[in-house]
Amino acid sequence: MALLLLSIFCHACQADSGSSAPAAQPWSPVSVKQGNFQILPETRASLAGHELNIMLARTFDEKALGLMFYEKLEENRGMLFIYSAPRLMSFWMKNTMIPLDLIFFSENLEITEWIEGMEPGFGRPEAGLPHYKATEPAQYALELNAGMIKKLGLKKGDKLEIPITLLYSD
Repeated sequence: MALLLLSIFCHACQADSGSSAPAAQPWSPVSVKQGNFQILPETRASLAGHELNIMLARTFDEKALGLMFYEKLEENRGMLFIYSAPRLMSFWMKNTMIPLDLIFFSENLEITEWIEGMEPGFGRPEAGLPHYKATEPAQYALELNAGMIKKLGLKKGDKLEIPITLLYSD
């Protein structure tokens, strides 16, 4: 059964071969690497009343690869980095081709802070890449296209509504 589901999921991922980034897929419990980028389990979520499709990065490897090599990201799509407990977080944009906003959330899924306009690091030497750091512990971090924080009118305390059963990590 698992192989059948994986086969169906992989076939759906390859159906839009003209796209430079994977198309949104219905939630699936498996992650797939396609070309240089990964396709992660995805779910619908709401942030301050705005509907989003969120990819879920739970494992160390999924979080390390993140949105590397994506040439574009649909406006209502993002990647949620899930940790088992709050921590001070640091991100860099190694092999990332698109500018991103980064939102940090408490264990209660409330916005604690954000970083706007992280610059792509694709093709740049690793030693010269900036590290984008949270100033206080957070349990979740959400990457969206640059400019989405302003476009959505987000503020501290806004809540991410997402099925809690999907928020497990290694």
